[in-house]
Amino acid sequence: MSKKSVWTLIGALAIVSLLIVGCAPEAEPAPEEEAPAPEEEEEEAAPAAPTEEVFEWVGQSHAGGITQQHASLKRVGEQIEAASGGRLKMVVEVGGGIAPASKEFDAVDSGVLDFAVTCYMYWMDKFPTAGMMTMVSGGMSPMEALIWFREGGGAEFADEMIAGYDVHIVRDGGWMGPPEIFLQTNKELKKAGDLKGLKIRGAGDGAEILGMLGAGPVMMPAGEIFESMHRGVIDAFECASPTLNWDLGLNEVGDYLWLSGARQPYEYNPFIVNAARWAELPDDLKVIVSEVNQAETIRAYSELLRLDLEALDHFRDYGTDVRRLPDALVEEYGVAAAEFYANKAADDPFAAEILASYFGFQEQIQGTWAKP
Repeated sequence: MSKKSVWTLIGALAIVSLLIVGCAPEAEPAPEEEAPAPEEEEEEAAPAAPTEEVFEWVGQSHAGGITQQHASLKRVGEQIEAASGGRLKMVVEVGGGIAPASKEFDAVDSGVLDFAVTCYMYWMDKFPTAGMMTMVSGGMSPMEALIWFREGGGAEFADEMIAGYDVHIVRDGGWMGPPEIFLQTNKELKKAGDLKGLKIRGAGDGAEILGMLGAGPVMMPAGEIFESMHRGVIDAFECASPTLNWDLGLNEVGDYLWLSGARQPYEYNPFIVNAARWAELPDDLKVIVSEVNQAETIRAYSELLRLDLEALDHFRDYGTDVRRLPDALVEEYGVAAAEFYANKAADDPFAAEILASYFGFQEQIQGTWAKP
């Protein structure tokens, strides 16, 4: 081979080598060392939810265990406990179960009871105006009176009346009853003056007005009426509604049952709580207590009105002479009641304020929606 041919062959081989190198894939770079994964931080445990405080209250009604008043308060206690999920437990005793019956205000004030439903007229040893908070003779219908208390200024007067005592009145609570029996007697009543000389079990303003008509009012617990009539200690009695009088067996001690709303057109009993215990409650439990009581006021009234109509039939079936009070006695009682409240207003400026508010509201309601 000639020298020229050799150099030609070498050049060709060099070109082929360069082409082979140019088509080869680029070498992958050496993998970088991965950074170590960060250590996972331990999750902090969620704080435990605070234990909800449970409140335990003990209270009583002013009425006996067979009464609708007591059944109503037991229902309030059960519903409050259920609605609060057990955060407010309420033990309900009968009248006299813990504190003496009719002394519930004193027991709540001192903390012996946490709550109670009682009667305003039982407070007259402290507050001369308490009777007219229970009812006003010749006054409004039950629902009108309830609205006056809640919306017309009555609640504010009640708070002012008990200022300085460790008692809170739940303004949306309380027990409202239909008109009471005017009287049960063993004597037929026909005309004005027929109440004169009768010894009559009575309470509150109504008893004082009966006294103005010549009767001799006597205050005693309802449980003593039966025996007192049998023994002749009293000649007649006003106690409560037809339902309660029937349940107490008072059909056996009064030949006549006289119906009229003149003496007691309704009966309002407040739901009261020791003020310190009330202040301890969180706001949501206060709302539950108020709303359950407000609903029960209407429920208990509706129930008792139905039961009263049924009880009157029981009296008739037993043989009791059930009559409307003669118009002459209704008028006589009304005149005495007007004089009684006029005297109250003249003697007591606070009573005058209450009565002006009450009768002013009555006039406004009845004047706006006058009955034919």
